Amino acid sequence: MDGQWAVVVGAGLGASGAIVGALTTWASARVSARGQLNVARLQLVSQQEAETIARKRAAYADLILCVDTVRRQMRIVRQYVQASRGADDDLEAKRAAVHDRIRETQAAEWVLRLMLAEDEQAAVTDLINAIYTCHLALIEDVDEWLARGEPEGTREPADTLRYRETTGALQAQMLDFAGKVHERLYRPGEITIGASARPDGRRSRNPVARPRRP
Repeated sequence: MDGQWAVVVGAGLGASGAIVGALTTWASARVSARGQLNVARLQLVSQQEAETIARKRAAYADLILCVDTVRRQMRIVRQYVQASRGADDDLEAKRAAVHDRIRETQAAEWVLRLMLAEDEQAAVTDLINAIYTCHLALIEDVDEWLARGEPEGTREPADTLRYRETTGALQAQMLDFAGKVHERLYRPGEITIGASARPDGRRSRNPVARPRRP
């Protein structure tokens, strides 16, 4: 009887040990799964932040290139007024091209603004205002030039004084804008764009090297 009892007790202890082992394995697997979920979540956040920065860079680049295109097209109009005596149809085509470039700039502006926080909007506003100021000055110079009732449909070249006084401010604003964007998106050294997983599953910052400023 004692021998049989020992067998029963031994079997019971063995079963208890198996249950405890299974529970330990389940708990360990649960902790591991939770850690893996945290890793996946943090990696996703990091990837999303990196993609957001990349989209911002592209939108900033599109806007500054559009602004430069407007500036170059306005310069073409100014050169026409300064040197050309051609038909007004040629001038109107050049002026229409400026308006087309401005519409493209407005589209690029709003694509960028949708990505920016409130504290990032001011630099965009300053840049766009500089474009409008320069364009208005050019319009006034050209309208004044066209209003001159010179004989035989010819007009003497004009110096476009209003426009000339605004071009320096526009170029300075473009440089200031580029500098602010560079500082925001390409800070010297390393900046944090998200969180990466540590071996223990805890949250840690994920530094990503950025190009050094020239």
